[in-house]
Amino acid sequence: TARMKTFLGDIFQSFFPNAQINVKEDTYAAIHATTNLEEQAIVCILGTGSNCSYYDGHQVFQKVASLGYIMMDDGSGNYFGRKLIRDYYFHKMPQDLGIRFAKEYNLEADNIKDNLYKQPNPNTYLATFARFIVENKEHSYCKGVIEKGLQQFINNYIMQFELATKVKVNFVGSIAFYLQDELRAALERNDLRAGVIVQRPIDGLVDFHKKTI
Repeated sequence: TARMKTFLGDIFQSFFPNAQINVKEDTYAAIHATTNLEEQAIVCILGTGSNCSYYDGHQVFQKVASLGYIMMDDGSGNYFGRKLIRDYYFHKMPQDLGIRFAKEYNLEADNIKDNLYKQPNPNTYLATFARFIVENKEHSYCKGVIEKGLQQFINNYIMQFELATKVKVNFVGSIAFYLQDELRAALERNDLRAGVIVQRPIDGLVDFHKKTI
């Protein structure tokens, strides 16, 4: 929000009084880490949460306003974590996988409810379960969940943009990085072109600022 940008900007300015401070949301970090100057692209975040923007080489455009992890975040870490827990409790997860799942995580109802409703950052808690689907992505059940989640993200986010099939689609985030084979396949099925896929934006950001200083 504008208020938070001002708040953070004032803090940094107090430590670096001679520096020019610009505070922007993580969307800009994803864009500058994956997209060349003046290049058009759709830039997505698929990590703990999810987001998608169109960059025309100068400005950033979004079609879907974020309503938080409960309502949004298709294809993200917390999306997959929520799906795994629900399927486990509704007995929709295959038995062999359910046994493995229960061995790796504390799935007691009281523990889950405590983390979701009493502890900070429940979205991050849900995202911790996504590691399981990455590690077991060759299992037929996990393949189906991954495919559905990525397709849902494509339908609800990427395909909002009229130029989706004409520009590259770049990604930042751990889910995009560790599921990049599945992600590339999903994009191809939808006549979309995969661009740069990185786990963390920091390296690309360093290169960007070297070019613009």
